[in-house]
Formats: sequence, structure tokens, C-alpha cells
Amino acid sequence: MGYFLGMFMELYILLTLFILVIALFFRMELIHKSTIYALQDSVAQLGLNEIEVPIDIIQDLKQELGATVEDLIGSMRVPTAIDHLAGVAANIFQMREQWKIQKEASQMGDLITAPTIGNEHGSP
Repeated sequence: MGYFLGMFMELYILLTLFILVIALFFRMELIHKSTIYALQDSVAQLGLNEIEVPIDIIQDLKQELGATVEDLIGSMRVPTAIDHLAGVAANIFQMREQWKIQKEASQMGDLITAPTIGNEHGSP
């Protein structure tokens, strides 16, 4: 039973990532079109008749961003028990350090005083 549940969870994660990648590519396409429209609209508002929109630069940027997203998602993996244990250990160490800082701050509370304001500082 646990084996099928694990397979189902992996399939669910992969399907979710696949859907997110597809949604990201559609979003990039929409941004690409809106950027081209905004550039052409800006040119029209400036009163220029002709302008060369750098579509090749935008296409290169779109391809590089797509490759980066694919590399990022391709290198993702399901967390293991060691990952979870490392997270717990990091949380414990962080709580310990916060407790130390809080203890030191409470000891320094009496040492910090507000500056005096008087004639020596030029105030009336």
C-alpha cells in the first residue's frame, strides 16, 4: 500500500511541476506579446513612423529563461529523510541562537540609555 502511495505522490509532484512549466511558458508568451505591444504603442505615442523592435533579443531572452527554468525544475528532487532531519536540526540551532541573543539583549537593557538633550547640544 505504501509503495503505491509513494508512486502516486511522485506522479502527483511530477504532474504538478509539468503543469507549472506549461503555465510558465504561456505566461512568458503573454509577457512577450504585451512587451511588443507596449513598445509599439510607445513608438506610436512618440510620433515616430518606423522603429525596429528587437524581437531577436526578446526571443533569445525567452529561450534563455526557458532553459534556466528547465534546468532548475530538472534538478529538483523529492526531499529525503535526511533533508527533513537537516531542517529540524537547523530549526533547533536557530531557536538556540535566538534564545542566546534574547538573553544577551535582556542583560544589556540596563546599559543602554537615551542621550541627554540640553544646552550642550544646541537645543533651546
